[in-house]
Amino acid sequence: MPALLQIRGLSAGLQGRRSVTQVVSEVDLDVQAGEILGVVGESGCGKSTLAAAIMRLLAPPQVLQSGAMILRLPDGKSFDLLELSDRDLRHLRWRHFSYIPQGSMNSLNPVLRVGRQMMDTLIQHGLSSDEAVARSIEALELVNLEPRLLESYPHELSGGMRQRVIIAAAVSLQPALIVADELTTALDVVTQRQILQELASIRDELGATIILITHDMGVVAQIADRVAVMYAGKIAELGAVNDIFEAPRHPYSQGLIGSIPRESGQRVEGLPGEAPSPWNYPSGCRFHPRCPKVFAPCGEQAPLLLAQDSERWTACHLYDAEVAADV
Repeated sequence: MPALLQIRGLSAGLQGRRSVTQVVSEVDLDVQAGEILGVVGESGCGKSTLAAAIMRLLAPPQVLQSGAMILRLPDGKSFDLLELSDRDLRHLRWRHFSYIPQGSMNSLNPVLRVGRQMMDTLIQHGLSSDEAVARSIEALELVNLEPRLLESYPHELSGGMRQRVIIAAAVSLQPALIVADELTTALDVVTQRQILQELASIRDELGATIILITHDMGVVAQIADRVAVMYAGKIAELGAVNDIFEAPRHPYSQGLIGSIPRESGQRVEGLPGEAPSPWNYPSGCRFHPRCPKVFAPCGEQAPLLLAQDSERWTACHLYDAEVAADV
């Protein structure tokens, strides 16, 4: 079955005076209908740039360089999101694919009531005022908020409630795809768990597909069906969440999972070194300066993201039979 979102060769970067510094490099990714795909990695690995690129919300000096992104809707229509005009994008956004931005608790206009902010988008997409009110109430109830909050100003709500309002706004038109960037940042663990449970319920009730961008492996373990591990602008490993947590293959994935405490008093080993800057990506495998399993080809030849089976993909020379055979 074709993927709901098919990304091929997607590259994006920062435009300088003379050249573009690449932040996301030739990403290939299929997002299946109805799944929750976690995209995880350290700060600076390109996760948020990938999310903004999918939504066509990159702002200068950010630029799209190349690639294709095919969105296939349940009604059979398909679009290359990179080829659409701004007018067509405005029609598709929120109705067919929506965005929960990083720092979404601070995304509400402080001088407008919650209802006004939710209804404006709905009215722009053709709903009447009465229909917009009804749809806004339905969306709030999906995230366990009372209809009376439509009359509230953002400053009258807690951080968790503002986060829920943003989620409600994102799902109010029942889009096929939701991109959520660092959904639980700055929330306490109780509120975080509630938000994740509500997001899973939204997937089940609306049949939505969710791309969840996060640096928190614990969040991915709780909610995702599959996980894409990003490092320095590239996908390092892709597979079912249980497979990757039980037997991570890429040394970077192993380091991320090894840094999660599993019991009280456990000594946690962090990854050595720091993630590279986009202005100074190393040659070959971008993880090789930090990799405990580095060997001859790693510093010279960039590994390809190769399938070990239909469910598991890894970009590492340890699993590249042709390279390993030459060593």
